[in-house]
Amino acid sequence: MKNTFLFLLLLGMFWSCGDSNHSHEDGADHNHDHTYTPPQAVDGLAMLSPEQVKLANISYTSFTKKNISETLSVNAELVVHTEHTADVTAFSDGILSSLRTTLNASVRKGQILATVRKPDLLDMQQQFLENKDQLQFLQAEFDRYKSLKDADATASKNFLKAEADLRAAKTTGQLLAAKLRQYQINPDKLTAANLSTELVLTSPVNGLVTSIETNVGAAVQPGTIVCEVTDLSQLHADLWVFEKDISKVKTGQRVQLAFPANPSKTYPAVIYSMDKVLDPDKRAVRAHARLEGSVAGQANFVDGGYLEAKIATSGLGEGNALPEAAVVQEGEEYFIFTLEKESAEGSFFKKIKVEKGGEADGYVAVSPKDALPEGAKIVLKGAYYVSAQGAGVAAEE
Repeated sequence: MKNTFLFLLLLGMFWSCGDSNHSHEDGADHNHDHTYTPPQAVDGLAMLSPEQVKLANISYTSFTKKNISETLSVNAELVVHTEHTADVTAFSDGILSSLRTTLNASVRKGQILATVRKPDLLDMQQQFLENKDQLQFLQAEFDRYKSLKDADATASKNFLKAEADLRAAKTTGQLLAAKLRQYQINPDKLTAANLSTELVLTSPVNGLVTSIETNVGAAVQPGTIVCEVTDLSQLHADLWVFEKDISKVKTGQRVQLAFPANPSKTYPAVIYSMDKVLDPDKRAVRAHARLEGSVAGQANFVDGGYLEAKIATSGLGEGNALPEAAVVQEGEEYFIFTLEKESAEGSFFKKIKVEKGGEADGYVAVSPKDALPEGAKIVLKGAYYVSAQGAGVAAEE
């Protein structure tokens, strides 16, 4: 009985081991028959399951015919050149007695901005008035001696002396009058009742006071800068064009300017001149672009402001264009995706390399190597999602 029990026990263990090996082999066969295939790359196409298509909210578009120019992107800076900036300087020594402007004030050409007290200015005015009175006496003497000479009643030397004295006094008067005009004193209106001890400093141009360099009570010398006035109506954009792109840029080309903080808002300009000297540090030349309309007066347009610029270098005529969202950038290359087929398993997309051209109004010019089939459905919304899911899929070139 004991031997029978042991026999049955061994027999049961044998059958148990056999079932285990059989199950392992079945499992191996099962895994081999259902090898997992990543859904995002099937037969050279990017694939999205129905759930992924719904999640990405895929939408489609097609080519639109648009006239879009090739553009060159460059850096730009808002500047006012020195010929439109004026220094208000003292033209004589003295003490700054008043400032009649403030920083950022708008001023007109000829407007008084400051006064300089110069007490010794009285001496020049005194000399001018005394000479003016002397001229009346000398003129009378000259007329008297001329009459006597004509009647042969006086020596010629008396007439010549009177003539020389009158001529010298007139010369002195003219020189003193010219000096007074330099000090902005009108000699024709000067009398003993309206003598001046102050010089006025006026603005040479219309513009904005962009700096004040001294203060009331300061001693000034000829050439001392009191303030600076900038004509901001002459604000324009300097575009830095690299050496390799110089041949693409010329006067008359249109430019779209934008601030980096708000690239969607653009401002039009036109290139009106180009430098003929290459900047040795930047290896670039400046192209000067005039702002169109009244944009130069806007609050964010300030001297020294940084901009991004797109120069329209050439017109291509009407060509294929797509909304910017339909074109995917991968590294230095650009692609679009077209819907190839749909099934219960998912949607399949072909990756197509394109050449990217100019941009305008939210559209970009594109050029596939081969023409697409009529009515091809090009992925618009969700193009980057398709690109991510189909990473590694080779593009059709």
